[in-house]
Amino acid sequence: MSEFQNGGPPEQAPRTGNEWGILVILSFFFVLFLVLELAREFSTAKLSVPFFLLSWGLLLVIHEFGHALMARFVGWRVKLISIGTGRIVSRLMLAGMPLEFRAIPLSGFVIPEAVDDRLPDLKQFLIFAAGPGAELICVGLMVAVFGSEVLLKRTPDVFLIAIQSFCVAALLGVFMNLLPFSHETKGGRGWSDGLGMILCWRKAA
Repeated sequence: MSEFQNGGPPEQAPRTGNEWGILVILSFFFVLFLVLELAREFSTAKLSVPFFLLSWGLLLVIHEFGHALMARFVGWRVKLISIGTGRIVSRLMLAGMPLEFRAIPLSGFVIPEAVDDRLPDLKQFLIFAAGPGAELICVGLMVAVFGSEVLLKRTPDVFLIAIQSFCVAALLGVFMNLLPFSHETKGGRGWSDGLGMILCWRKAA
């Protein structure tokens, strides 16, 4: 999740035809090399790469809805849930929350809006924490269902490889989101979840 000081979402789409062309070409060669590598001396273990990429997209949705549902739980309004970056390809309303899907499913953001002044710093902390927390809950459920030994061992079972890849993607996503950093966007300054969780208490001090 990111919070933007100027109140707007980041604009991360390629801005010119050349930028879009470069993106398409790089994506094509990435997919081509991935397919060739999978085909060369194929083994089921190599399926972890496409499973990881698919899991990343699914976890992106889970992560952003973790933020949104926590915002609703603490009584705040959700102004926007955005899944992906780049050009907007679809917009809809879901449970009273504006939802948009963008062209490149690499990251996303949620824009909450406070509707009261009761414990705002705690509520904001919980909203920031809910994204990584949702991913950790998913990993915890997988461990509870399959057991840690099964998830950590090498296996030729395609289903278990998919589950293991999902857990790796989730843990990597949690680590990346908890790193405290900020970045400038066209819509203002964006915060990582980790930095947002810290700044909540700094503002309260």
